[in-house]
Amino acid sequence: MNVRALILGVLLVAVGSWACTQPQPAEEAPEAADVAQEDALQSSSSEPESALTKQVIEVEQAWAAAFEACDTDALASLITDDFSFTDYNGMTYSRHWFLETSVPKCARNVIRIEPMQITFNDGDNAAIVMSRYHQFINDTPEPVHQLQHVLVRHGGTWQVAHHHSAVMQDIGPEIGKAFAQLGEGASTRKAPVFEPKIARYSGDVTKNPPVDRVVSEKEAVYTALKYVNLFQNCRTAHLEDVMSEVYLISGYNGMTYTRQWMVDASDACYHDLQRIEPLQIRLYGDNTAILLGRYHQYVGGQPYDLRHITATLFREEGGAWRVAHHYSTTFNEYAGSDEGKLFFSVADNSTIVSLPTPNWVVHRPLLAPEEQPWMFAGDGDNLND
Repeated sequence: MNVRALILGVLLVAVGSWACTQPQPAEEAPEAADVAQEDALQSSSSEPESALTKQVIEVEQAWAAAFEACDTDALASLITDDFSFTDYNGMTYSRHWFLETSVPKCARNVIRIEPMQITFNDGDNAAIVMSRYHQFINDTPEPVHQLQHVLVRHGGTWQVAHHHSAVMQDIGPEIGKAFAQLGEGASTRKAPVFEPKIARYSGDVTKNPPVDRVVSEKEAVYTALKYVNLFQNCRTAHLEDVMSEVYLISGYNGMTYTRQWMVDASDACYHDLQRIEPLQIRLYGDNTAILLGRYHQYVGGQPYDLRHITATLFREEGGAWRVAHHYSTTFNEYAGSDEGKLFFSVADNSTIVSLPTPNWVVHRPLLAPEEQPWMFAGDGDNLND
């Protein structure tokens, strides 16, 4: 799978009004090899919703069982070769770290995933699964997390391409939530009886022309940059043009909100600055992209905390990329593992200009749990891995 790390000096420009005024990159004529795409994802938009849902839930259940059992081989078969893992601390780790370091620790004796909403792209070859994530470590319940898994399908087999979780907290807006969500609370062993909400993009991409993958990567990144710039400048009508009909946004509080909530937030016009520093873009087939980066915000002239962003984009009818899901989590470099990080990350405030070392991994000094008062109780086992 083609993975391109995007250096900020190349992709980031003065965000200001640039993203709104510059023309979009012109499509280049695809070469025969690109059109063929031997690894193109299976398209099966005629599949019954119930069958698709069952397949995805089975993958989630298999993930939970394998992680709980510390079964590295089983997990390796459930994740893509370019899998990435964004933890509750906002740090993103590699597939190698996840399989070789995180899984073998075997401290988790209960893991349970409750899918709350499953969103499929056109062709049903990618799914965004939003779940409540329950963990017990040494028989002690951890706080409930909100979990995002981005799944892709190759030749009929679903795999997890990206994992992103954050602790659910009773902070932030109460209105506009996309589905039933817990506030602060401890994990539980027994799952309630419920059916996840299902969203399927209703457009038709079968007539979209194939594109050169390099051009498509640039267009996906451009769309993400344009998306935050339009929000910053309160251009709601144009913002809606780059948001998928199945759009969701998940925040630092571990809560997920609707498309309408984001539209209303744009109308409120309270952000001074919104910008993304893209660090990596990954394409799956023609119509799904995952962008990982750093997310900066200023409100009332003051910088917000620096965050990681996972933007999942769908290439929709007519060939345009749109943001399907936005998930941001505050960086906390003093929590979780210091090894295996894919990118330079730091717990700090947002900045107006780009950080100078976009892809260096900076190792922090190890601190004892008592030196980390900002950590909540019960999470000390995750410190200084």
